[in-house]
Amino acid sequence: MALIQLYTQFNRVWIPDAEHVWKSAEIVRDFHFGDHILQLLLENGTELKYPVESSPPELPPLRNPDILVGENDLTALSYLHEPAVLHNLKVRFLESRIIYTYCGIILVAFNPYKQLPIYGDAIIQAYSGQNMGDMDPHIFAVAEEAYKQMARDHKNQSIIISGESGAGKTVSARYAMRYFAVVSKSGSKTQIEDKVLASNPITEAIGNAKTIRNDNSSRFGKFTEISFDNRYRIIGANMRTYLLEKSRVVFQAESERNYHIFYQMCACAHLPQFKELQLMSADEFHYTSLGGDIVIDGVNDRKGMEETQQTFSLLGLKEDFQSDVFKVLAAILHLGNVEMKSSGDDRSSISHSDPHLHIFCELLGVRADDLVRWLCNRRLVLVSETVVKPLHKDRAVNSRDALAKRIYAHMFDCVINRINEALRVAGKQHAFIGVLDIYGFETFDINSFEQFCINYANEKLQQQFNLHVFKLEQEEYMKEDIPWTLIDFYDNQPVIDLIEAKMGILDLLDEECLFPQGTDQSWLQKLSNYLDSNPLFERPKLSNETFVIQHFADKVEYQCKGFLEKNRDALYEELVDVLRVSQFAFLAKCFQEQGKEGLNMKGIKVKPARPSVKSANKQLRSSVGDKFCSSLSLLMETLNATTPHYVRCIKPNDEKLPFEYDSGRVVQQLRACGVLETIRISAQSYPSRWTYFEFYSRYSILMTNEEEGINDKTQMCKYVLQRLIQDPNQYKFGRTKIFLRAGQVAYLEKLRLDRLRGACITIQKYVRGWIQRRNFLRLRQATILIQHYIRGKRTVRKAVSAANLKQGWSAVVIQRYWRGFRIQKVYQTEMTELQSEVDGLIIKKQNMEKMFEASSKEQKEKFDQIKMNLLEEKETQARLRKIAENNLGIQRQDHEKELGSLKEEIRRLKDERVSLQMKMEDGDQMAADLQDQVAQLTKHVKVIPELRRDLSNLQNQKNNVDRRMKQQSEEARAKLREISRLLAGSVVEEDVLLGLTADYSEKTYEAEDLLAAFNGLEKATRTLENHRKEQKESYETQMEGLRLKMDYLQNENSSLQTLFIEKNNINDNIRQEVCRLSSENSVIPQLKVQISELHRQKNELEALVGEQTKELEEKSDAIKNTLQRRIEEESSKCRHFEEQVEGLEETKKDLQGQIKDLQEEKDHQSRQLQMERDAKIRLRLEASQLSSKNLDFEDLLDQKERIIKQLENHMISLETAQKAQKTSSPSPKHYLGMLEYKKEDESRLIQNLIVDLKPKGVAVNMIPVLPAHILFMCIRHADYMNDEDKLQSFMNVTISAVNKVSMAHQNDLASLVFWLSNMYQLLNCLKQYSGEEEFRKQSTPRQVNNCLQNFDLSDHQQVVSDLAICIYHRFIAAMERALTPAIVPGMLEHESLQGISSMKPRGFIKRSSNNNSDMETYTISFIIQRLSHFHTNMMQHGTEPHLMKQVVKQLLFHIGATTLNNLLLRKDMCSCRKGMQIRCNISYLEEWLQEKDLQSCHLIDTLKPLTEAAWLLQVRKSTDDDAKAITEKCTELNTVQIVKILNSYTPTDGFEKRVASSFVRKVQSLRQDHDGSAQLMMDAHYRFPVTFPFSPSSQALELLQVPSSLHLEFLTMI
Repeated sequence: MALIQLYTQFNRVWIPDAEHVWKSAEIVRDFHFGDHILQLLLENGTELKYPVESSPPELPPLRNPDILVGENDLTALSYLHEPAVLHNLKVRFLESRIIYTYCGIILVAFNPYKQLPIYGDAIIQAYSGQNMGDMDPHIFAVAEEAYKQMARDHKNQSIIISGESGAGKTVSARYAMRYFAVVSKSGSKTQIEDKVLASNPITEAIGNAKTIRNDNSSRFGKFTEISFDNRYRIIGANMRTYLLEKSRVVFQAESERNYHIFYQMCACAHLPQFKELQLMSADEFHYTSLGGDIVIDGVNDRKGMEETQQTFSLLGLKEDFQSDVFKVLAAILHLGNVEMKSSGDDRSSISHSDPHLHIFCELLGVRADDLVRWLCNRRLVLVSETVVKPLHKDRAVNSRDALAKRIYAHMFDCVINRINEALRVAGKQHAFIGVLDIYGFETFDINSFEQFCINYANEKLQQQFNLHVFKLEQEEYMKEDIPWTLIDFYDNQPVIDLIEAKMGILDLLDEECLFPQGTDQSWLQKLSNYLDSNPLFERPKLSNETFVIQHFADKVEYQCKGFLEKNRDALYEELVDVLRVSQFAFLAKCFQEQGKEGLNMKGIKVKPARPSVKSANKQLRSSVGDKFCSSLSLLMETLNATTPHYVRCIKPNDEKLPFEYDSGRVVQQLRACGVLETIRISAQSYPSRWTYFEFYSRYSILMTNEEEGINDKTQMCKYVLQRLIQDPNQYKFGRTKIFLRAGQVAYLEKLRLDRLRGACITIQKYVRGWIQRRNFLRLRQATILIQHYIRGKRTVRKAVSAANLKQGWSAVVIQRYWRGFRIQKVYQTEMTELQSEVDGLIIKKQNMEKMFEASSKEQKEKFDQIKMNLLEEKETQARLRKIAENNLGIQRQDHEKELGSLKEEIRRLKDERVSLQMKMEDGDQMAADLQDQVAQLTKHVKVIPELRRDLSNLQNQKNNVDRRMKQQSEEARAKLREISRLLAGSVVEEDVLLGLTADYSEKTYEAEDLLAAFNGLEKATRTLENHRKEQKESYETQMEGLRLKMDYLQNENSSLQTLFIEKNNINDNIRQEVCRLSSENSVIPQLKVQISELHRQKNELEALVGEQTKELEEKSDAIKNTLQRRIEEESSKCRHFEEQVEGLEETKKDLQGQIKDLQEEKDHQSRQLQMERDAKIRLRLEASQLSSKNLDFEDLLDQKERIIKQLENHMISLETAQKAQKTSSPSPKHYLGMLEYKKEDESRLIQNLIVDLKPKGVAVNMIPVLPAHILFMCIRHADYMNDEDKLQSFMNVTISAVNKVSMAHQNDLASLVFWLSNMYQLLNCLKQYSGEEEFRKQSTPRQVNNCLQNFDLSDHQQVVSDLAICIYHRFIAAMERALTPAIVPGMLEHESLQGISSMKPRGFIKRSSNNNSDMETYTISFIIQRLSHFHTNMMQHGTEPHLMKQVVKQLLFHIGATTLNNLLLRKDMCSCRKGMQIRCNISYLEEWLQEKDLQSCHLIDTLKPLTEAAWLLQVRKSTDDDAKAITEKCTELNTVQIVKILNSYTPTDGFEKRVASSFVRKVQSLRQDHDGSAQLMMDAHYRFPVTFPFSPSSQALELLQVPSSLHLEFLTMI
């Protein structure tokens, strides 16, 4: 769309204004091509006719939509021009109180003239590791980007900080270096980071001074190289200085001061270390009183001196060096007070009694006569003689001042060199980051040589900046495959050539300095002669002492007076010789090294971007201008070899008022520092650049139904843009981005706002219609109801009379009596019939009882017979069992003898193996030992046939025993079958009979196992021992089987005997016995038949009664049915006709309904097409939720399986314990719950139980806190034995081992939570068994008896508690490390509510920092999955619920604090929609707590600050009531945080409004009485105090079994 088409009604433009530079106006009427006037309406209500030239029309710049105002990046604005930039900066600075703003690659920094809470360590940690565009603009973001690019690209970086005096350059450089020092801590003992930061106070003391514009103005340029090693830790630093303002030493303008160090020394003149300097007050020295002000408000010079001395010491500069520096500085002050007198005839003199002269000579160790002579005279060397010429007083004063300046300059260079030596650390430099703190473009009322050099340096820096921006633009176009078109940008090379080229300004200046008689006027005349044709050079017509240069920023008029003198920097050689022979070694050394000064520092060999301009005359190398050119060339070479980052500092006003904005001063600095040039370059191309996804998310509302049906979003975006913007030159399609011309985003925003406004109107229309219809229906219903009651009342009044009421009442009375008489007759007849039927049933019941008595007697006789038979069988089985036991005992003795012989053989084999191992150590006898071993093995092989024969004998014996037992079991089963057949009438099945007897046919061992065991003897001797154990266990299991079978028969006997006990209630006993016998293999089926017969008879009786009652009811209803049938036949005919009519109406309605269904189906299909996109978007979220749920279910299944395994293992251990008690001797052994170990086994115990233990295996297969119980059982034994040394040693090694294991596995969550649970359990055991009354109350009597007896372990309790706290903090830290990367993306950036997008246009920085598509995408589901993983780990390892709640509370606090801190530093996230997203994510966490049964612990309260912040983003913020509500609701947020959120609130569309400054002030006034922290950031690493409440254990130590898998066989159970 053409730009002229946007000048329509209600759009706003910017017009020039004398006071505010630009002011806003609204277009009253559409502008058309050919109009000469643009009708405007100003903000004050006045109309303005703005004249417009016709060809081409020069229209005022358009104003951006309000939604784009206040952006973090100026390049995100749709209209890029000067008023848009100025207004955006003003809104951010005044309304949002934000001092940093991006302008492409530039960080624009305003000086707030106020301390802000945005530079703490918490802020540094928040910016560390973040992309530059993800957070709000900040100097820390620039520093992090430089640090990250250095580590990623392995290339040197530079941060160029420039601006006017007082704009905050020094502070910005200081914060950048502080950031590097914090994020790259080396941990070495050199403390190099602290030294780098300590260099700032020294350089500020000797290089900064108060000026009219700034109280701490840097009067020199500084480039600090911070060196890093290959691990990107600071290893050193190096400083270069440029153009020190030496003239300030001897002259200061009104209201200015000399360098700070002089005033600091004068403030400390009374201290002992300064007594020898004989200092006075600063107003008594000439050099410190010229400006008039010797004190700066709010600055304590005495404290400044203390800080300077401390930093000197921190850098390793000893007191001797400090004393030398202070002597030189004091001497300069006294030199300024040396009085020059005029003695006539153009002569000057100095009194020899001048006290300041003697102090100066005494401090510097020079001769007073020589000094006086050469201050008042000058030596002229002629061809044939040398002449001493007296100097005039003014020349003598200049000579004195030149000496003072030279001394100060040498002192300054010496201090800088010593600082560099202190910052230079041994080690290879891998890369560096340079921080350039240099003066910005300056223009004053009187501009001299210093301003000329400063502006020349800024010309060079601006040229480098333009080329860098141009290069970045070209790279962006090439990467996106967009045709590159040459952008016209300002090239300041002609200005640079004017200054530095041959026969340029500097070259002519150096040439004029060669002539002794050269003057500023003669030099200016040369400039006019040589440069008059240059359009960038001008000579004012009304002045003969000035010239004008057209710089890139502005025209500057320079005063030529003093140029030659300052360029020469002349000091007579005689005075230099006087200082060189000084007795003061420090001063003499400085002047002896004069030839080596300047750039004698560690340089960096780099390839310059362009060849430097060589000087026209090599003899002029000593001039100040030439030195400055050389240092500037080296600086540019260094910068060109690095990746630059730019910071432009701006002064908002000249009065140094906090948060006051002077548009005129700001726009002047923006023009001078290149910000507007960057905007202009961006505006010429395609400044607005969106990814296809961002464009789709923002402008999908403008798509048609056909376009939404396209699956390819890239193609869809292209179709939409081609339809909306007809001019193809206004946009370009890249590979990943859409490039838009200036103004097109504003046009798209207008279309989007119109669409939203139309949708809102439609919604309002239907809602209002629905409300009106609902009110109408309610009114209609109420009206109908009122009419109904009124009509009914009228009808009643008409129908009711006395005669009608009497007749009606009479009819009712007659009906009542007639109905009563009829019912009484029917009742009497039915009662007689029922009585007769009841009598018959009673007789039948008596007959059935007699039959039951007879059958019970018969069953009793049968039971007696069964009992006798079973007793006989029991006796027979007992005899057989005794015989089998005797046979088995004999066989077992034989086997034991054989096993004894085998054991002896094993011992002999072991001895031989040991001897073989000893012989193998001897290398000479290796062969002989092998032969002996082979011979011995062959002997054992011969024994194998004999063993096989023994095995076959054992197998035959086993088969015989099995055969006998099988015969006995068959005989028993046969007898039982006969008895059962007699009882049940030979109808019981075979499988039931088999169920009544035990199965004796089960085999307990196999012959193949024995053969495998004997064959294994040939391979290794160990298998023989295992075979013996297996054989013994097989015989024991065989005996156990026989005992179990006997128990089974006895139980069967007892169950049969119980049948004879129950005789009181015959019927109930019979039913119970029948159910019991039927459940136990259906022994008596006849009873079932009888019972079923009785049930059948009962059912027949009940059926007869039911039929009779039904007949009576049918007879009584017959008369009614006959009468009603006739009436219904007649009425059915009428209904039939009515139904036919209704059927026709229903068919008509069905047809209409089908038509509506078709229409609804059509609408549904259209809605379904519209919902396809949302469904696809929700698919990912649902998939992630399902996957997380599946993982949770898998964790639950694993957990349940582990619990089942633990219970099974516990049951097995209990069963084995019970079996052991049964099979033991008649006097069982009772354990005391103690474990004994030998002193030499202590290390093995610690190694196996702590160091080598795998937590996962313990959690799955054993009790989770088993190691704690084992350790305590060992402690109990040491206490029981009263062995203090053993106890002390065991506790020490245990604590040390657990601590080492937890430290070695700081990232292993399973290990940390395992030992945390065990240490907690060990602490509980120490308390529970300590014997203290408060702990004994919750213990069992057995546990009370097992309390510790001899030692008080309260001190060890504290040690164990401290260790548990350390493990707890390591566990928390490990979980935080695993969770932190997902917090901000999942809680803040991820949009869990689909369709509520808060995406807005983004600038260059945001675009360039989000190109990494390989990064993992985190969501709230991922966070919940992580929390579930942590919770599962704690559950598996038996963590106490109270401790688990503390862990979850700490994690939720970390999530809330991290999210809130990031929210406070991201203006783009402070919107209403983002508040809804955050609240939704918090609700997911609440659901997770409810799922884990943690909602009752108020753990969600730790997220209350974040909840309040989300609420604050959503609530209305306009009225006083809103301010009161915010004050009452936001109790967890402090005032600073609330104000920050309100100031950062950013609307995402045109329907929202910004928070007014008056509202913010209202909230601040209401919260004045609220006490709270003034910190902006929450401490995300804060730890809640952890407590370990006493939790008694129900585990009986005497029943605890030590698993064999722990390899603790050397422990003995006591």
